[in-house]
Amino acid sequence: MILRQPEWARNVLDVQDGEGDVELDGRKQKRQSPVTELVVALSDQRVYREVVWSLKRGLRDARSEFSFVRVRGLNALAKFMSSAVSDEKVIELFRDCQSYRELQVVPVLFDYTLAPRKRLAKNLSILTPGAQAASSDVESSPTSVEVALGLRVLEGCCLLYNGCRTTASRHAAVSELIDLFLAGGPSVQSHCLDGLLALMLESSSNQKEFERVHGLRKFAEMLRNNHLDPVIRLRIAEFIVILISQILPSANKGFGPAGEDSKPAWMTKWAQQELVELLGEESSAVVDDIIDAGRHKFSDQEGQQTATLRYAQQLLHLASSF
Repeated sequence: MILRQPEWARNVLDVQDGEGDVELDGRKQKRQSPVTELVVALSDQRVYREVVWSLKRGLRDARSEFSFVRVRGLNALAKFMSSAVSDEKVIELFRDCQSYRELQVVPVLFDYTLAPRKRLAKNLSILTPGAQAASSDVESSPTSVEVALGLRVLEGCCLLYNGCRTTASRHAAVSELIDLFLAGGPSVQSHCLDGLLALMLESSSNQKEFERVHGLRKFAEMLRNNHLDPVIRLRIAEFIVILISQILPSANKGFGPAGEDSKPAWMTKWAQQELVELLGEESSAVVDDIIDAGRHKFSDQEGQQTATLRYAQQLLHLASSF
């Protein structure tokens, strides 16, 4: 996206910054000339056009029958997500765009990249029996590169706008990502874990889906598999630590009596029981420490990452000796 102001707009806005404040109803407000108001309005319209154009271009390619074209579209969407993070105006416009069906990103991700077999099955069900064989090879299957890109875009959508998590829940997103993790390679598996965390953040529907499909049990059992790639085992352990210390407690509000926000909600208690059952009674103290760490506010991100890694290594040690 090209979101830099044109030279003429920057010049007008720079002049506006030097005009000073005016007193209005006892409050100081920025003095703004009619010309400046027009420039600001034109700039906002330009950003809106850029956002819509970026989404349309990326989604057009992401709907292609061919994987290499879809990869191009997903790359464009991923770049858009990266640029949107630093601009609150773009984030606001992205959220507004997701109310229009033709600009919604999440349904396209699942229909063409993350769960295309469901769309094909639906399309084939309305065809005559003789046409099914010819239609089964209509589009190329997603490659691991395409799936990894799709997972990155899904994570970005969910972090930019919580409405995308609700849309994803209608596509059984949690179940689909767990299936992708079980069938994918290391690069896909790593992005699946990040995507699952983004999906379940402050989303009770996706957290309930995770419980329904026994997601935590599946990951804890993989943690006990000493033959699994050590890097992926560590990522799974970090995923579990972040899940029970930060993600599941985010759904505490609304559960339990008022004034008991500091106590684990039912989802956290469920996770605690699952882990102790799978990793043994010795894990109980570690799990308690992880939950308590979720209430601690770290002064910097590095301190939080260090604590997460330490607890993940403790879980790995317990799983290996179980």
